[in-house]
Amino acid sequence: MNELKSSGINLIMVSIGTPENGKKLVDHLSIPNLADYLYVDPNNTLYDSLNLNKGVKSLVLPGTAFAFLKRFIEPDGTKELYEVLTKWNNAIYMPPRKDQAFNQGGTFLFDGEQTIYAHYDESTGAHCDIQEVIDLANERVNIHQQISL
Repeated sequence: MNELKSSGINLIMVSIGTPENGKKLVDHLSIPNLADYLYVDPNNTLYDSLNLNKGVKSLVLPGTAFAFLKRFIEPDGTKELYEVLTKWNNAIYMPPRKDQAFNQGGTFLFDGEQTIYAHYDESTGAHCDIQEVIDLANERVNIHQQISL
């Protein structure tokens, strides 16, 4: 996080939930400074405006199986999965509305009002390649630095 911030990149994470559950999540995950960039969206405003995938069908799409298969065949892929699952073994956070439990996330990179990268999670576990996003963000920072010279 410090590397991103020192490059002038602002990270914002948005989660479904209430401010109370957001505070519990920050305490539970013990990620340094998480409260500085975690926002909650109890009414689905951002999710709906970005038209993110949702619904029970998103749990059974092929993307879920392929996402987990990828973790099993990549070196250290299960190590990351194990780390995530052990963090969540005692955490139960109910969304404000039942239908929000089936919302899928996404990853977006913006430069001002311009969308540089958009990834809509097809299904559970079908996330973007975060290194690709970091590389794109760093490229954008380099472009801005060259322009300002």
